[in-house]
Amino acid sequence: MPAATLPSPCPLQGRTWITGSGGRCIRSGDTRTEDRGVARRRPPAVLTAVVDEYVLRRRIGGPEVMREQLQHLVKLGSTLPRVRIHVVPMSAGAFPGLAGHFVIATSPTGEDIVYLEGQRHGQAVDRADFGQEMVEVWESIRGEALSQQQSLELMAEVAETWI
Repeated sequence: MPAATLPSPCPLQGRTWITGSGGRCIRSGDTRTEDRGVARRRPPAVLTAVVDEYVLRRRIGGPEVMREQLQHLVKLGSTLPRVRIHVVPMSAGAFPGLAGHFVIATSPTGEDIVYLEGQRHGQAVDRADFGQEMVEVWESIRGEALSQQQSLELMAEVAETWI
């Protein structure tokens, strides 16, 4: 269950977005872009991402960059069946995802590994108890998010506002 709550998860970021952000994948200062291919691997990974609606509306690199990035997300979410993108609407108010970004990756043996994001560094935690806690946080965040279809429609709608 690869799952991510990020500004715009690196594997989903378009080239213009990366360029507009100063040439780096927007992941707490992470300058690596090689993981962008995760959504197109064989066999393909399942990637479920949840983003805050504010991310769709916060200018990164200018209107063209924002429009292209949102169109890119809509295309990925519409054409790659193993990529699921959900948006937590602004109307949700405060929700657990505001406490910080994280990724949950499930190993082939079924163990969850949690990667916690920080401004200057990240930390991978493979303790089972912590993994279970974060899966519960993830489920709570997903519960606040729109459906895949509603999220794609919202992203397409917001893309058109970036003219």
